[in-house]
Amino acid sequence: MWEGRLGGLFGRNRRRTAEPAGIEAEITAFGTAVDEHTFAPGQPGATDGMRADLARALDAYDEAKRAFTGDRDRADALDVLRALDEGRHALACLDARLAGAPLPARLPRCFFDPRHGPSTTEVVWSPAEGAARRIAVCAADAVRLADGRSPMAPPSRTPAAVRTRNALPPAPRGDRAGRETAGAGPGLSTPRIALPVVGEPAVLVFRTEHPTRVTLGFDAPKKHGPPMTYALTGGPDPVVALVPLVRSGNRSVVRFSVDFPQHDHSPWHARSEPLDTVPVFDDSVHGHGYGLLHYTGEPGPAVLRHRGRGPVQLQALDGDLAEGTAVAATKGDGAAAFVWPGPGFYQVRSRGAWALARR
Repeated sequence: MWEGRLGGLFGRNRRRTAEPAGIEAEITAFGTAVDEHTFAPGQPGATDGMRADLARALDAYDEAKRAFTGDRDRADALDVLRALDEGRHALACLDARLAGAPLPARLPRCFFDPRHGPSTTEVVWSPAEGAARRIAVCAADAVRLADGRSPMAPPSRTPAAVRTRNALPPAPRGDRAGRETAGAGPGLSTPRIALPVVGEPAVLVFRTEHPTRVTLGFDAPKKHGPPMTYALTGGPDPVVALVPLVRSGNRSVVRFSVDFPQHDHSPWHARSEPLDTVPVFDDSVHGHGYGLLHYTGEPGPAVLRHRGRGPVQLQALDGDLAEGTAVAATKGDGAAAFVWPGPGFYQVRSRGAWALARR
């Protein structure tokens, strides 16, 4: 739809170091997200707000192109990253309007390191010998601060920080895996991660540093059937997802697979967390792509709305966080009425924008 606006920047054949190439990939990914968006300004039901969101996204893309001069690292490219944040927020607002959901909050980049990406929440934090203040932080730092730990250190610039299928470190022997692991594409890797509590269900907090698509795979316990896979996407944003780690006897370590498309070198980070990490809601919630949710409301009528390509499905999980029964489903730009079974853990499988609300 927008080929005339989005083409021409990246046809030059020149060498790139890893960081400039990653920044360029983010600009390209955002341009693709705008280009492939299904909204058209003249379509039935289009509003001035929707058209303004699209114009803001296009302007942000143009600004990111102008600000990117090549041969820069992420510390020098914060003007590019901020422009991309503005554009991603504009597309998120557009998706929310189309899905009939509340507009998302506009938060700055992570307080501790802008290279962590857009903030997802605000927390109260006190520097050493300083007064408490409210700051905006990324999802990973929010989890670390809630645990009483320090925020993430800036990412390493050494080649050793990039691990591919043929350059993974040896897996820990026995159950001595840690609760954090990291790597980068392309291709398939099979890391291990320790559970917060032995024998209890938990969640995997998985995030990437760039917009991308990635598939996670888990070997389910025998009683829970075939292996479970999760196709994750953040749309125009980096992937930030909570994935269930199913209860299985007294196991303390989970092995999982991380599969990126070929030529995709997106760095990723994963950490195991207890169930209280899952977002809680009792009335309405919205998101993009895969979602893991804790519903605390009463049984009753509700609606699932979806905007984007492909199907969307809401599933109720059992007490072990294994896949349960399908509750609602639709596809494309659609809506499906359903009845909440009651409080519990649920997951949304989608590649587009979605919203859940009681009626």
